[in-house]
Amino acid sequence: MAVFRPRAFGNGAMVAVGPAGTVLLLMLTVLVMAQAPLGNKATDAEQLIAIAREQGQVRVIVQLEPPVLAEEVGTDPARIADLKAKVVAAQDAIIAAYFGSTAEPRPGKGFARGLTRFTTTPGFAISVDLVELEALAQDPRVTHIAPDSAVPPLAPR
Repeated sequence: MAVFRPRAFGNGAMVAVGPAGTVLLLMLTVLVMAQAPLGNKATDAEQLIAIAREQGQVRVIVQLEPPVLAEEVGTDPARIADLKAKVVAAQDAIIAAYFGSTAEPRPGKGFARGLTRFTTTPGFAISVDLVELEALAQDPRVTHIAPDSAVPPLAPR
């Protein structure tokens, strides 16, 4: 015997769905929730997903929570050295968690990582597959993910 349960939608409409409809709604909810972290951290999420699916990997810039506010650093060499050490520590934590060794990250399936660390910017560039991209997006230490692509220089004024 089929059981129909009323379901409310965002616009206030109610509809009765059977067991198959309930499973479908659950699957759609899980799919949307799985993509939400990447959509929240990457303005080009659809592009990144498409490239990763098509090519098996995508090169991204992973930005992390700043360890120190920029105005706290200034030009003092000791503070700059401290910032650099904190940036390396933040990078190491993410790289080790997702790619193994911080010195030589585990290669991707059929592609090189091409890890590029930034000296004072809390982040790095790396090639990842779709599963790794989504995992990075779910990490609360990651603040933004962007495609690593060439940007033409600005014309002088």
